[in-house]
Amino acid sequence: MRDLTMLRLALPGLLALFCWHVPAQAGVCRSEVRPLLLQAAPDAAALAAARTVCETEASAGDADATYQLALFHLGLGGEWDPAEALPLIRSAAERDVSEAQYWLAWQSESGPELPHDEVVALDWYQRAAAGRHRLALERLASAWERGELGLPVDGRQALRLRAQIRKCEEENAR
Repeated sequence: MRDLTMLRLALPGLLALFCWHVPAQAGVCRSEVRPLLLQAAPDAAALAAARTVCETEASAGDADATYQLALFHLGLGGEWDPAEALPLIRSAAERDVSEAQYWLAWQSESGPELPHDEVVALDWYQRAAAGRHRLALERLASAWERGELGLPVDGRQALRLRAQIRKCEEENAR
C-alpha cells in the first residue's frame, strides 16, 4: 500500500514533466487511465472499464496501452503485482514508449524492482531522452554535470540537455 501511496503522490508532478507527444498509435486507453491515476479512490466501475479498454488496445498491438495496462499491476485499483507489470513495461519500452523506458531506467538505477545496474539504467535513460521524456533529459543532464551513471563530467553535454528541457517547457506552456 505504501508503494501505491508513493505512486499517487508523485504522479501529478510526473505527468506535468513530460515533453513528448502521445504516440500516433495511442488510443483511448491513455485518456481513460490518466484521470484515474490522479484520484485517491477511483471508482471501481471506471477502473474496470479503463482496464478493459487497455487490454483490448494492448491486444491489438498498441504499445502505449501495454504500458498503461502495467499501471494496473503497479497499484492502480489496489493491485500490486510487479511481476505481472514488468513484462508489459519491457514490451512497451522495446517499442519506444518513453514512459516505460524511463521506468526501467529509474528502477535499474535506484528502484527495488530491478537489479541495480548503472549501465542498463544509462541505456534506458538515453532511449527515453531520445523520445523527449523530460525526466530522462533531466536525469542525464544531472549525470553529465556530476559524472554519474558512468559518464564523465561534461558541462557541454549537460547544457545541451538543459536546452532541450527548456524547449520542452516552452512547448508545454503553449
